[in-house]
Parts: sequence; C-alpha cells; structure tokens
Amino acid sequence: MLRFPRKILFAVAILIVLLLLSFLFGRHYDLTQAKRQAQRQVNQLSHYLDTELARFAAIPHLVTDNQLLTAFVSDNNQAVQPINNYLADIQQASGASDVYVLNSKGDVVASSNWQLDYSYIGNNFAFRPYFYQALAGEKVAYFALGLRSNERGIYFSEPIYHDNNVIGVVVLKVNVSKFESDRQLLNTSQASHFYLSLADNIIAMSDIQSWRLNTMQQIDDAKQQSFINSRRYLDHMPKVIDAQQQSSHGVPILHISETNKRSKYVPATAAIELLNAQMTVLVDMSSVNIAQLPRLVGIAVIYAGALLIFYSLMARFAGYKKLLYSRHSLEQEVIERTHALEKAQTALVQSAKLATIGQLSAGINHEINQPLSAMSTYLVSAKRLIIKGDVTQAADNIVIVQALIERVHKIVGQLKHFSKPAQTQLREQSLAQLLKNAMVIASAQLKHDDVIVKPVEIANTIKVWVDGVKFEQVLVNVITNASHAMAQSPKRELSFEIEQFDGRVKLSILDTGPGIEQHALGTIFEPFYSTKSTNGLGLGLSISKQIINSFNGCLTAHNRPDGGAQFIITLANTKGAL
Repeated sequence: MLRFPRKILFAVAILIVLLLLSFLFGRHYDLTQAKRQAQRQVNQLSHYLDTELARFAAIPHLVTDNQLLTAFVSDNNQAVQPINNYLADIQQASGASDVYVLNSKGDVVASSNWQLDYSYIGNNFAFRPYFYQALAGEKVAYFALGLRSNERGIYFSEPIYHDNNVIGVVVLKVNVSKFESDRQLLNTSQASHFYLSLADNIIAMSDIQSWRLNTMQQIDDAKQQSFINSRRYLDHMPKVIDAQQQSSHGVPILHISETNKRSKYVPATAAIELLNAQMTVLVDMSSVNIAQLPRLVGIAVIYAGALLIFYSLMARFAGYKKLLYSRHSLEQEVIERTHALEKAQTALVQSAKLATIGQLSAGINHEINQPLSAMSTYLVSAKRLIIKGDVTQAADNIVIVQALIERVHKIVGQLKHFSKPAQTQLREQSLAQLLKNAMVIASAQLKHDDVIVKPVEIANTIKVWVDGVKFEQVLVNVITNASHAMAQSPKRELSFEIEQFDGRVKLSILDTGPGIEQHALGTIFEPFYSTKSTNGLGLGLSISKQIINSFNGCLTAHNRPDGGAQFIITLANTKGAL
C-alpha cells in the first residue's frame, strides 16, 4: 500500500483548506463588487429616467395653458389646423412621439400627426385610464401598448380647464424604445442588463427583447382577466420568465433560465415614482466560479514556492549547524550559499507579483432638458401670441421663461464642485506623441463615422509647454467634435497643420463638415452651448478653452473658405514663451 510522509499529507491538507477559503473569499468579494456595480448603475439609470420622465410630464401642463387650445376645445367651430401645427411644434421640440387633444367624450380632435395616414384624429380613446383619470382632474403617467401602432409607449396626460370645468385632455406619448436606446449612451457595460417592471410586475422596458412585456412573477387567473379587461397590453398575454432568487453570503442572486441557458445575476433596484415602477439592473455573474481559477492557481503556485523556500531554509539551517563544527573554510562557503539562497528567494517572490490593469469608465450625465424644453415651448407660444397681437400674454410667457432661466442657474450651481481648479503639471512635451495618444482614444469614433484621417509628419523636436493629460483631453474633444460634425457630410476628411514662429507652435485641426453657423461663431466656446439635440451638456469646448488658457495658450475656431471648420491651438514650446 502506497503511503505518503506525514509532512506531505499535512502540507496538502493546508493547501486544500487555503484554496477553499480563497475560493469562498474571492467569490464573495466578486459578488460584493458586482452588487456595488449594479447599485451604481441602477442609480445612474433611475436618475436619468426620472429626469426624462419629469421633463415629458411637464409638457402637457404647458400645452394646457395655451388660450388658443382652450378656445378650440370649448368651441368646435374654430379652425383645427392652427392647433394641429402647434401640437406638431411641441412634438418636434420635445422629442415626443405624438401629442394630441381629446374632448370630454374621448374623441381625438387635434393631433401632431394630423398629416399622416395613421392620424389619431377621429379615434376614441375613452377606455384608456390616462383619459378618464385626467378627465377626473388628475395628472397621469401611464404605460400601455399603442392601439394602432402596437408599440410600447408612456402616455402623459393632463386635463384642460375652462371656467374651472374639465373640457378635454392633452396627451403626450413617448415611445419606450427611446429610453432603451438612450441607456446605451449612459451605461456601456456589456456584462449587465436592465428592466423596468410596472406595479403588475410586467416588464415595460428592457435591453433584452425577450423580456419585454413578460414577467418574472406567476400569473394567476385573476391577473390574466385583469390584463384582458384593462386592454393595457391589447391582445398580448405576458409569459412567465423562469426566474428564481437566492442569496449567497448576504448577496442576492437571481437565476434566469432561457432557451437551455441558465444565467446568474446580481440585482439592484430603484423606484421610479412617476410610473409607480421599479428599475432593476442585473450584473452577469454566471462565470463567477470559473473566475476564481486564476486566483486559485496563483495561490497554489505561491504556496508551493513558499514551501520550497521554507524546506530549503530548514535544510540549509540544519546543514549550517553541522558546519559550525567544521573547518573555517567551510563556514565561508555556507555564508556564500546562504546569500545565494536569499537572492533566489527574493527573485521568486518578485516574480510571483501580479499585474493589475484598471479600466476607468465614468459616465456623468446631468440633464437640464426639462427647463430648456419648457422655455422652448413658451417661446414658441410667445411668438404665436405676438403674431396674433396678444402682447400681454406673450409678456407673461416671457416672465415664465425668465423664471425657468433662474431654475437653470440653480441646476448649474450644483455643478460648481466640478469646476474647482486642479493643480496643473506643466512641462515640455512632444507634440507628436500627444497627438498620437489622442488619436488612439478618438480612433473608434473616427472609424464609426467613416472619417479619413490625413497623416501629418511632426518632428520629434517640436515641443509644447503643457500638462500632457489635459492637453490630450482637449485634442480628443476637438477631434471627436469634428467627427460628429462630418457624420452626415459626403466627404469626411480630418487633417492637421503645424506652424512654428516666435517660440510658439500653432496646431490646426481641419474638417470637411458643414462648418460653424455664423451666429454661433461668437458663442461656440461659451458654457452649455451645444449643437447636439439629444445629449451633451455643451461644456466640452468651454472647458477645453479654459485648459488651453491655463497653459497660457489660445484656442480659436473659424470656417474654412472651401467648407468645413478649423480649430487653432496656439501654445508655447518652452516655459514663458507666450
């Protein structure tokens, strides 16, 4: 019978216990990190959705204040076309899908899609809760499938009053798919998913198509009948997704089975008050056990190395005791071998160190579109009122716009902590290397927009006096702005020009886009100026100009004679040259 020495068995037992503890600790650590990631992402996602929903919810109230609309609903003999045009303007300015008006009977009497074949005008939506609840004086946010489009939508409705009586309802519809696509801009994690579940546990939106309009809760007969009676989901009957929730060391884990695949997620939830719904973000941890393998292998290697060193030291120590009784020449040899052993030990420990690569990903998106959309609506209304000669009402609208501007100032005040000055580390840097680093970062956007980059030869002797990291941020901002500007141009070409004079370096970035609008040339570097309609705070060029100013440099922009825009960055090539 094969027998192992007791010392080997003891060492193996310690290794097994150490690996088991490492597996449990590592698994718990990874699950805890996933829980924090899920909570961070759900906070970002719910904040974004709350902001967007609040913005859309405010628009019906602005529409109901229109005196022309109130007069039209109370008197059917008035012309409908001005109201249709007004609702179309609101729809385009707000980014909503449709805006329409119902009379007290639930008939659509005006709509933003009046000119389309599937116009809502003439349809009756009296059975919809968003109608009869608003008719009762409530402000409503309601999810349902569109009766004609069969698309998921969120309906915001508000009553129209005349002499303190409700005479109709204004409804604004937003397609849910808008939020599902916008989420990709907010959260780029490929290992996480999200879904929004309503009070009846039906999933209203999700980045996984098979989850939409289904549920992770059991559906009894009473609930099925309620779905049929409400017609909220029309003829669609939600299916039950196979999902089971467990807990591992205090961390909740959701198991979901689909098409012979069983996935494991760490969930985090946040309430969406306006819809009486719950946002859930799921971080995929299906391979959490396999992910421990490299950690266990590393620990086993370190343990084996430590054992070898330990036994070697013990053996050397025993031999050293014997050599104490030997000749003096042998003592010197023992000292040399001991030093060699110490060097070997240091080299082994050093080679066992692990390298870590961190990926920095930060997505901060502060929405201020709500007051801006409101200002746009009031200004459109004021314009029409001025045309009609109603100067008093137009003045009232302008007063409201002034209040909304003050509100924007308050929102901006919340960002003050982001503008605190940071210490700048200025030194001589190679312009060629800085531009090369920036192009690496911006290359994905340039490829996405199919932009051709003309190579430029920059001598390594050309230096600039800058903070390297901040200057690369400026280059990336200007280059990606140029790429966005050329996205719809037939010719998409990015090029650079270099000039040196009087101890200064001038770098020009040229594109072939539509150029800068004449009225924007004087305001393009002002904070919150942006040509993007769906995202962006408009802070990029303003911050870029501040960074270049901190280098005692200059950032300017103008249009090229043959089309396109040119951004010019002027910097010193040595300290104190500017």
